[in-house]
Amino acid sequence: KQWYQRRVRVPQFMSAYITDILIAISKEYHVRDEGLQKLSLEIGAAIKLRVLLPCVTSAIETIITSTDHDLRAVTDMLTKTIETNVTHDIKSQVGTITTIFVKLLSYRDTATGFNDAIEDEVIECFVGLVYKLTEKEFLPLLVTLLEWSEGSLDRSTAFYNLAAQLSQKLQGLFLLFGGSVYVSLVEVLQNCKPTDTSPEFGNKRPKLELGSELCKFALQTLYNMLRYDTTHAFTTADRFETLLPALLDLITLPDITHLTPALAQLPVAANSDRLWKQFNFQLLNLSKSPLPKVRENVVTVYKEFVMKLGQDYSILLPDTLPFLAELLEDSDSNVEEKTHQIVKAIEDITGESMDQYL
Repeated sequence: KQWYQRRVRVPQFMSAYITDILIAISKEYHVRDEGLQKLSLEIGAAIKLRVLLPCVTSAIETIITSTDHDLRAVTDMLTKTIETNVTHDIKSQVGTITTIFVKLLSYRDTATGFNDAIEDEVIECFVGLVYKLTEKEFLPLLVTLLEWSEGSLDRSTAFYNLAAQLSQKLQGLFLLFGGSVYVSLVEVLQNCKPTDTSPEFGNKRPKLELGSELCKFALQTLYNMLRYDTTHAFTTADRFETLLPALLDLITLPDITHLTPALAQLPVAANSDRLWKQFNFQLLNLSKSPLPKVRENVVTVYKEFVMKLGQDYSILLPDTLPFLAELLEDSDSNVEEKTHQIVKAIEDITGESMDQYL
């Protein structure tokens, strides 16, 4: 410890000891000591990439499976080396880097004590790598990670956490790779639906076929893809027809925090009068459910949809009025109150009172 406090610069002759040094640093890294952090960053900056990466690969095996070591020693070092090295050098080592990130993203699957913050740092490091790759270079890496994630709940959850954050950071650029993720994403969403729903959800919450975190990250990924589809090239009619029933099946979930923005954005991204009307009818038809919570979920999503569609909403009003009239007299106070909010939103958009129709 005294050595790294006195000397931060890392000479090249120490390359042979980097694996052991990294493991030693990681054991004390949880205290976030400034000297250790500086040493980790200096190793990332000073040691040549082709020398450093095999050492990192070896060290991860020990660090990731031990509760006594902190994986952030590796992510900090990798982030620094990705920042420091020129793009050409990184591209020449993309195979080794892929292996490293497969190991790092296995943290959720293999760590004894999982920490969300550490996985987020792994993903942040990965995003830094993506910025240095071209579309042609990044796509095989993404496909490799997707294939690696299949068949494992923990791996799939880690992948879609990555996808959610990537789609947020890259915005419209992520849609260049959307086709590669789409089939898997739909499959995840189709398996997120509740499998046990007693009246009012009974005394227990619905069980999900897949983990709730995976469903959350998948919905966040989809929402980002829809939100940034400004050209409406990704959200084709065929994809709309596939996604709509998968999302509507989730309306029975007790918590629709992440479903609401994705479901409401779907018709907006589709940008079609015909698909708007289809969405409008199918969603509002679910308001006939005998379960008050389902009806409340429907009006929650519908209000979001109305707000997103804005001035274009007017063409849907004639088909909507019968549903609104019924919901305004709902026996559940929450449903009734939220329906009044929808009516107010429509009045703000159209500039006319709905009293004459309702």
